[in-house]
Amino acid sequence: MIRSLLFPLLACVYGAPLSAQSAQEPIKPEPRRPETPRTEWAIAPGQDALAGEQYPQGTVLQQGTLLPAGTVLPGGAILPGAETPPDGSAAPTLAPAPRSAVDVDAASGVPYISGGIGVSGREEMEEVKSRFNLRMLFAVQGSGAYLADVKVRIDDATGPTLLTAVSQGPWFYADLAPGRYVLRLDNAGQEQTKEIIVPEQGAVEQSFYWTD
Repeated sequence: MIRSLLFPLLACVYGAPLSAQSAQEPIKPEPRRPETPRTEWAIAPGQDALAGEQYPQGTVLQQGTLLPAGTVLPGGAILPGAETPPDGSAAPTLAPAPRSAVDVDAASGVPYISGGIGVSGREEMEEVKSRFNLRMLFAVQGSGAYLADVKVRIDDATGPTLLTAVSQGPWFYADLAPGRYVLRLDNAGQEQTKEIIVPEQGAVEQSFYWTD
């Protein structure tokens, strides 16, 4: 009888039942919530990003990818160089400028450009040809093979030399005031001379051929 009264009393004092079930069970860890998978957007190697294009978070750019001005980066940042319209719409895509540089004769200020080597070079020259009213082509007689490194000299018909240059390819363009001019071309010591008239409207196209 005393033992039957003692166990309930001790249980009240120590706050836990004195039985085999009083051992604490191990705490189970809370299950981890699955991570949200990140979507990755990949640009193929050799493919340039487009101006004004928006790429989401997680975009993967391959090495060598070019990001032009106006590209919208993750987070909303826009690469400088393109104005954002007031309505917030994406900036328009601009056509890339030709890589060929227009030179200017230091003495006369006559602008000119030369090139046309390879497919890309010819495409670049085609894009700018409308800006020049004298267009010359240099090639080999018979085969039609293109020539480069031709020395070009343009004289005003009254005497002064307006331009001297070395063509970097088979095509050479110049922008001249309307009038009469004398063209002097030198390919490896073989010289040709021709007088032309540049009109008020339109352009003059001349082809020059040399023997091997």
